[in-house]
Amino acid sequence: MDLKFLSNYKHIDLRSEKEFHKGTIPGSINIPILSNNEYESIGIEYKNKGQSAAIELGLQLVKGDLKKKRIKLWKDHLNKNPSCFIFCYRGGLRSKVAQEWLAKEDIQVERIAGGYKEFRSSIIAEHTNSKKYKKNWIIIGGLTGSGKTILLNQFKEAIDLENIANHRGSAFGKHNSPQPSQANFENKLTSEYLYHSFSNIFLEDESRTIGRVTLPGPWYEKMQASDLVVMKVSTEERVNNIIDEYILKVINNSISGHELLSKYLVSLEKIKKRLGDKVYKEISSQMIKGFSRDDIKSHEEWIFRLLTGYYDPMYNYKLELRKDYIIHIGNYKTCIDYLRSCK
Repeated sequence: MDLKFLSNYKHIDLRSEKEFHKGTIPGSINIPILSNNEYESIGIEYKNKGQSAAIELGLQLVKGDLKKKRIKLWKDHLNKNPSCFIFCYRGGLRSKVAQEWLAKEDIQVERIAGGYKEFRSSIIAEHTNSKKYKKNWIIIGGLTGSGKTILLNQFKEAIDLENIANHRGSAFGKHNSPQPSQANFENKLTSEYLYHSFSNIFLEDESRTIGRVTLPGPWYEKMQASDLVVMKVSTEERVNNIIDEYILKVINNSISGHELLSKYLVSLEKIKKRLGDKVYKEISSQMIKGFSRDDIKSHEEWIFRLLTGYYDPMYNYKLELRKDYIIHIGNYKTCIDYLRSCK
């Protein structure tokens, strides 16, 4: 299956909404032939009475004006995207019926052979072994708040894992919009990798888990054994970076300070065991003071405590394990100059 070709068009995913949200071909649009309830009813009919009865029930559920409405939605999309295909789970009955209905409207459309199931199997096969990743990978590392993402996004060679995961990677990195499903994360990641046209790939140093999605094992193994460029930024600058990105920009663009405080207190609770009860209470108190009084000094204090007492020791320990892979250490300017020299 040509994954690169398939990810290049806005195909029609005919499966139910629930199936679509679990995972789909990147860029596809969901115009179901059967809604969630209809699909569930037909599944029960198939289990109890077999395929013929299930097909008959499907034709009874989707007929008349409802059938015309769904065909019109497909037609409208196909007229705007004439090169796209249609697909269901196995490339079987649902896409065959939709193809026949469209043919009666004088619209010819191809089905994706094997459907989403074969596409997903091909995605998994891309990550069976880290030796399959042929390009040179360079990882951008540095302590929390160093500005790694800003540096990364200066380069066309970059693949932004946090953007694909819709999460900033830390305990406090959750966005208001939901993360993709694990399957969709892997599908999009693989698509971006296959479309990557440079000899080097630049990636930000990440844990294997980014929020609630997880990097494929071989992908993470490759990252851990790749060259490492480490940004060195003062603690004061990192604190300011975090205040700007995690507090000021968020409040200005999306939610209130009260809502953000509630969100961050939940995040803090998740790492309470590692912090210890005493430190946890002190940081939560400073956090509440910072948000309730709009007090930058209090924000600086709780962020400083988290960085120096929690995040920095963890990252420094991991960095020590990979010290032999470090090829450059420097500030933003020297790191960006070094990476430009790697082209």
